[in-house]
Amino acid sequence: MVVYCTVRPVHRSGGDKMKGQGVVSCVIAVIVLGLVQPVMGAVRLEPGDQGVCREVENGRMWQVETSRKIRSLAEAETYVAELNLGGHSDWRLPSVGELFELTMMVDLHETGNCSIKVKGNFWSGDKDMEGRVGAWELDDNCDPERQYVPKQYGVVRAVRN
Repeated sequence: MVVYCTVRPVHRSGGDKMKGQGVVSCVIAVIVLGLVQPVMGAVRLEPGDQGVCREVENGRMWQVETSRKIRSLAEAETYVAELNLGGHSDWRLPSVGELFELTMMVDLHETGNCSIKVKGNFWSGDKDMEGRVGAWELDDNCDPERQYVPKQYGVVRAVRN
């Protein structure tokens, strides 16, 4: 699977660009090298202990339940620093890319028996963006494309490697 992402600036109603704000769009292309095989339905998440789902391929763990609504990066970072779940206390904010991967697992029905939901606004800990909150929303076109849209507040779905 190949994921191609672009960033477009967000404009205010007067046409001015908003500093540091952009919309990330990703198109997913599935490349099958001469083989015809189903792409959807492969189980990539399995239930773990105490409210955690684990990615089968790499062992990354996701918090199933989210936090309450959080309005600042500092509050989101405090939440993950204090989180003790599934016997682990080294949780962190996911990157925007990791949130995209999780969203795609849900879209492609690859979550198995994990009851994880991706609707809503989620905090990200991307260092280059100094943390941000947003949602991977379906594009207005008929393409299989989602775009990351910045928001004002959201919830935390913690992750650990």
